[in-house]
Amino acid sequence: MKHLGRSGLFALIVSAFALPAQAAGRQPADQDWPCQQPKVASFPLASVWDGPPIDTQAAPSDDPEVADLAAQMSQRRVPIADVQAAVVKLAASPEPNAKDKIKRAFAAAFNDLVHQRSEIIHGLDRFGNKQRAMAERIRAENEAAHKAETPGLAPNDAALQKLQWDLRIYDERRQTISYVCEAPQAVEARIGALVKILRPVL
Repeated sequence: MKHLGRSGLFALIVSAFALPAQAAGRQPADQDWPCQQPKVASFPLASVWDGPPIDTQAAPSDDPEVADLAAQMSQRRVPIADVQAAVVKLAASPEPNAKDKIKRAFAAAFNDLVHQRSEIIHGLDRFGNKQRAMAERIRAENEAAHKAETPGLAPNDAALQKLQWDLRIYDERRQTISYVCEAPQAVEARIGALVKILRPVL
């Protein structure tokens, strides 16, 4: 591998130490959090819903219509306009329990979306843990590389190449994770959009 210039190598080393430096000001439980966005572990329904009671603890419905509507709500690839059309159609139907079906569908969708959000956050924690461990390894490799530059000692090209390789991997991962850090808020936005649809209906 072609060696990086001094300035490039220094910049990558600084970036590798950014995560531990940021983590120093956090609570111990959040030291592995790799995102600029604050970590919010839970997302209760009460934080967005002020309408009639919705039982998110109820058992999943075996009604195909409820299950289908819940799937549309929770699958973020389904356009929110399609969800709105389905909700309005059911709400306007002559079924006496139409609103109850909508509530049950939303409860199931909310649980699914919150689970998706939780999985994303756990994944980000695991990623941050690996990055922090890698940053510590880079720190040790950098110290070893500096010792190899001591007058009278031959430079260790293999160690320097390993340092450069780890720095590249670390930096590429750091840049890639930025869009994943936005995923929890994307889930929250989906829930918020559902709430806007349901408020005038329920």
